[in-house]
Order: sequence, then structure tokens, then C-alpha cells
Amino acid sequence: LASDVTDSMLEEAFKTSYPSVRGAKVVFDKVTGRSKGYGFVRFGDENEQTRAMTEMNGATLSTRQMRLGPAANKKNMGTQQTYSTNGRHATL
Repeated sequence: LASDVTDSMLEEAFKTSYPSVRGAKVVFDKVTGRSKGYGFVRFGDENEQTRAMTEMNGATLSTRQMRLGPAANKKNMGTQQTYSTNGRHATL
């Protein structure tokens, strides 16, 4: 993700086409306060999440293309699905 992308920008980019989006989070470095270039989008509907993975992969947000892939969960999150966006490479 581009360094100027905010949580709300990321959420709106997906929510426009996928109304089941429950939130988005851009990850920032705790020391420098700078974006790490990736984030997460949470979906409420599995079908929409699957469509988003295909349809939004390669879409431009701000000045960079997004590369989408499933996020690695630290704990089992039940039915909630989380996906990451990374402007540098696919996370698969």
C-alpha cells in the first residue's frame, strides 16, 4: 500500500463493491509511525471475500497496486475472514 493510505481509505475501497466489509486496518511501524505497506480487510460474507480476492487483486489504491492474499491467523478466528493487501508482492 502507498504510504498515504489510511484505514478509512482502505475500507472504502472495498466497501463500495462489497457491503459485507466489517473494517480495515493499515499496519504502521510502532517506532517510526510509518506505514509498513500492508493492511487487512475483514469481511462478513465469505462469497464477497472470495470475489474481492479476485476482483480487487491488482487494483490501484492511491498510487500503488494492491496484491491480495489470505492473512496468516495467529489464532483461529472462527468464521471471520481476514485478508491482507500488500503493494509489493502477493501474500499467499
